[in-house]
Amino acid sequence: MRFGAIVLSAGLIAGSPARAGNAATVASDAAVKAAFLFNFAKFTEWPSLAAGTPIVACVAGDEDIGAELTSTVRGQTIGGHTITVRKPQDSSLWMECQLLFIGDGESRHFAATGPPFKTQPILTVSSNKGFSQSGGIIELYVDQGRLRFVINLDAAERAKLRLSARLLSLAKVVHDGQ
Repeated sequence: MRFGAIVLSAGLIAGSPARAGNAATVASDAAVKAAFLFNFAKFTEWPSLAAGTPIVACVAGDEDIGAELTSTVRGQTIGGHTITVRKPQDSSLWMECQLLFIGDGESRHFAATGPPFKTQPILTVSSNKGFSQSGGIIELYVDQGRLRFVINLDAAERAKLRLSARLLSLAKVVHDGQ
């Protein structure tokens, strides 16, 4: 499926009215975020990732997104890499990930990781407000009922990741301190 189609359909799903306690809405939100995560991985290059090595996608602090991502990537490959989903219970295991989604409950651990972690080739993603300003690479947010994203280009460069021009063209691009 093309990235633009995912973004469009994700925006439509994220733009639907939410009802408190509606399990279908929670599942839809998680499915949309999982689709975004999969597509972020498709448009990222990890230069230090050896050929044939699996891409390890980790979800910390959000079981719904973890379950949806597992379903989304089942049987998929990216550039000859299979995708493995893990749900690490300890932030010390984050170093084993190439893609890391940080849920609300884990944001304090990310803030405490410090500079050495933030220079590792890990594509960090979160929907926590201010994530891109605190050294995270991609921050998801809702604007006019649609899920959108910010990319901190300085954070991506520190992590030595290559993000495709197509991905960057769909994002709000910021630099440290913005």
